[in-house]
Amino acid sequence: MTKPLVISGYALCWNERACIYGDQGKFYEQFLPGVFVDSIKKRHQTLRYLHLSSLDFASAKMGQLTLFEDERGLSFNIELENNNENHLLYNLVRDGQVNHVSVRFKNAEFKETKRGRQSFKLIQRAELVEISIVENPAYKTSIVQVGCKNSRLELISKIDKALSS
Repeated sequence: MTKPLVISGYALCWNERACIYGDQGKFYEQFLPGVFVDSIKKRHQTLRYLHLSSLDFASAKMGQLTLFEDERGLSFNIELENNNENHLLYNLVRDGQVNHVSVRFKNAEFKETKRGRQSFKLIQRAELVEISIVENPAYKTSIVQVGCKNSRLELISKIDKALSS
């Protein structure tokens, strides 16, 4: 039996501000704890590399994805299926060529404040669509690493896997 390919980390950490460049110019964004709690229960999220659909690691090919909100942020654990695309992703993470994560979300509920010409969005609730392994994230404290160093997340992942079998 081959050793499973596991990557894990934090897609974002609570209360960190990021500078976002969007269609309407530059603004600052921050997520509150609990923002994705309802969304992750639905289990409709995908994993991508660099947000590219051409290198889509959708759940059919990806493997077991577990998401969990804890006191630090949105944590994830992925037991990758044994295929070429996943070996490539695993090796890029292992070798430190990619070590961050980005999130894509929709239907956000937020409070917006303006200070002079600066706009600030405090995201209170949103539907998580995907997490993407990236080189240059908006949220600099995001991290992806080989293995799982979060024992609570690892236990939840094992329970999820057992329930889906």
